[in-house]
Amino acid sequence: MRSRLPVPLAALILAGVSCDAVASPRWLRTSWTGPTDTTLTISWTDDSTAPGEVEFGRQGATRTRTSVAAAPTGLAGMGSTYTATLQGLQPAATYEYLVRSAGGTSAVRTVRTAPAAGSCGAVRFTAGGDSRGEDVLFYTPSAQWTGIAAAMAAEQSHISIHTGDFVHDGEELGQWSTEMGRLEPLSRSTPFFMVLGNHDTWTPGAGAFNALFAYPADNPDRVEDYGALVLGRVLVVWLSTYTFDMDRQLDWLQGVLNAHRDDVDWRIVSFHTPVWSSGAHGSNENDKPRAGRLVPMLDQAGVDLVFNGHDHDYERFHPSRGGYGGLARQIQPLSADGGRRGVAQGTTYIVTGGAGALVNPLFVAHVEGSAASSNNLHYLVGDVQDGRLTLAVRDCGGQLLAPHCQGNLETVVFEKPTSPCWPAATPDAGTPAPDAGTPAPDAGAPAADAGSADAGATPAVPDAGTVPADSGPGATGNETPGPTGTAAETDSGWGCDCSSAGALPLLALALLVPALLLRRRAAGRR
Repeated sequence: MRSRLPVPLAALILAGVSCDAVASPRWLRTSWTGPTDTTLTISWTDDSTAPGEVEFGRQGATRTRTSVAAAPTGLAGMGSTYTATLQGLQPAATYEYLVRSAGGTSAVRTVRTAPAAGSCGAVRFTAGGDSRGEDVLFYTPSAQWTGIAAAMAAEQSHISIHTGDFVHDGEELGQWSTEMGRLEPLSRSTPFFMVLGNHDTWTPGAGAFNALFAYPADNPDRVEDYGALVLGRVLVVWLSTYTFDMDRQLDWLQGVLNAHRDDVDWRIVSFHTPVWSSGAHGSNENDKPRAGRLVPMLDQAGVDLVFNGHDHDYERFHPSRGGYGGLARQIQPLSADGGRRGVAQGTTYIVTGGAGALVNPLFVAHVEGSAASSNNLHYLVGDVQDGRLTLAVRDCGGQLLAPHCQGNLETVVFEKPTSPCWPAATPDAGTPAPDAGTPAPDAGAPAADAGSADAGATPAVPDAGTVPADSGPGATGNETPGPTGTAAETDSGWGCDCSSAGALPLLALALLVPALLLRRRAAGRR
């Protein structure tokens, strides 16, 4: 039984927004269940049980039609899931697609494949999490997530990583219906991968997450809850700290890391519960990540980045080794630009839990090794190119402000001492990479032209609640494109854009916050 606290009546009146699916097909989402360079997976939801269809082809070319069977979920409001895996595609290419079911047809969307596995093609990713709303007398979606999702979509990345807590209560199917509609502007054109947070599921392998999302299931448990993908020379792994045995997952993780010792330059691992954190939940809460075993494994494999959520803030730690498993912690800041550029001597742990849920209001970084922190809303943009990974932290403003995502909280440049992708002679460890000697922008400094390939560029983001147009990146996919979305496109009556939820009045938030903060202290499921 969930506890309920009284909330001022005015807040209920102003905050009482909901979002239900209004037509079909709906909730378009893209992902991969196979190789990222030659396949794409398209999924959507409909109330029908009749077969559907995907029409797809290279951008500007004749499209091919493929029949898709309906898979009824058996969950109220979830209808049937349609999933089509397109094969034999070209690496680093842009494809157009539309879907049909129950007599309805979607608009034409674009999505692109990743560079060939092992190649030096540029890869862009976004990451962020804790986008959920609050559940007091009824579920109230985050006022900011709609705008943040639109900003992430405008980045036109190859993959978007969500660090968990997509909904407030994973057993409440209506919350999934609400949030899937709000996710669609991002998921329909960017392969979307979320890890499971403590709020997302309490029924391992049988909840809405597993019924809705199509991810690789080539792990020992044959589930989407944890998995791995390779994009160019980037390995992305996600784990679940709340479903399935963690030691079993770590056995599997060790095999994945061993298998990719030589064919990737960058290794990214994501899971919900932080290993290191100054936030309210702190470091290694309840040993959910099994840090005593996990951290030495990451150290040995040379994992570059770990993305976590759970604490509603941003915190980056200096690269480190040890600290768990009986090993002394060794902290080594990056060597240049005040610890924001260089060759990392260890793993960089990052908490990114600022995608719309109520932020930690009194956040103070205090854990040893903390390098940068903020309780502003935010998300991350990573660009991998020429043996360098540039990570920009988009600043989306404070909790009570409509998100604009303009400017960066910080920009960090990671370099590899050796890489087949360097365009010239390999630099010495810790020395500036070619054309990388300019300092990263100061926090909040104006970003570069949104259309450039500069990783610190800040996109011209549509206003919160609008849906960006899918004009799509260039057909080669080898450049890092700037966003081209505008606010002009609508969904023509199908699906659910839930724009009203993105315009939650500030007065409602001001009235809701005190009650919600009290509830956060009392809640046992945080």
